[in-house]
Amino acid sequence: MVLRVMLVSAMAVALPAQERVKETIISDQASASWAFEGKAEVKEVAAEGIPGGRALAVEVPARGVNPWDIQARLKLKEGFAAGDTVTFGFYARAIAPDPGKDTARVNVRVQRDAAPYDAALEGALEIGPDWRFHCLAGPAKIALEPAQLAVSVQLAGDKHAIAFGPYLATRIPAVAQGARSGLPCGQPVG
Repeated sequence: MVLRVMLVSAMAVALPAQERVKETIISDQASASWAFEGKAEVKEVAAEGIPGGRALAVEVPARGVNPWDIQARLKLKEGFAAGDTVTFGFYARAIAPDPGKDTARVNVRVQRDAAPYDAALEGALEIGPDWRFHCLAGPAKIALEPAQLAVSVQLAGDKHAIAFGPYLATRIPAVAQGARSGLPCGQPVG
């Protein structure tokens, strides 16, 4: 089952002037939406302080057999070359972490959208109770064109509830290595 809910992205990125030339936004902010797959309850909620003021709350009722049994998926409008620095970031907060935990852990993959589902970039993020802009960044292991690629935020690693706000993905060409993303990675809201 796929549930699609649009989040109007009022997210403005203020990249430093020297970085603006090097960093390209590769997500489509005009149609930024999260698509959820698997058996999870998703509802729109108010989200004070984040761009757009709305979020999608996702309740994962139980740990899955695989982390990807429940996932948030999206497409990007532009691809990247192997070696380019790719940054995928999104506003999120843990509404209810798995019992006994302080954070909700998710796996994030920027990957090929068909077999063999190889990842250009992957890693785990810990989402705490406060709104923050969480990022996964690094050099792409493989090149992917837009038609080949998807982003997967795998949610079924635990029983938890997480709210997701707007997202943004960027690319910095490999020739500009050393340049840093202008995204507010790790920053709290407010």
